Amino acid sequence: MNRYLPTPSPNPPMDAVPFWDWCRKRELRFQQCGACGRHRHPPAPVCRFCGSDQVKWDPAPDEAELFSYTIVHNAVTEALKSYVPYNIAVVGFPSLQVRLISNIIDMPPSSLRIGMPLRLTWQECDDGTPLPLFLGEKS
Repeated sequence: MNRYLPTPSPNPPMDAVPFWDWCRKRELRFQQCGACGRHRHPPAPVCRFCGSDQVKWDPAPDEAELFSYTIVHNAVTEALKSYVPYNIAVVGFPSLQVRLISNIIDMPPSSLRIGMPLRLTWQECDDGTPLPLFLGEKS
């Protein structure tokens, strides 16, 4: 598969290391508070809802949708010049009430619609780390 965008290796803060460890297994998981049960992303050391430091890693559901997006028309670096236009998408997981910044990789910008169903796929970063990206579910 051709890459959607250049993908340098992630350099996550300590709280996000487990997120990337799960991604290396091609499993998308989000933090879930062990005390109040709410999900959160990006990963954090304590729950923003109740302050607990108890955490579990819950698998993402199959149901995702396009919450928001923008289309980039002007490359901010030379490395991105040949990729414009490309999208930056906010992918929502309504059942968990979390969102993830990613890309929709199989559709032209004119086909993207808020609320459209999305399906998870993976693309390897330069170091081989799988990166969660999304495919649009065609109606």
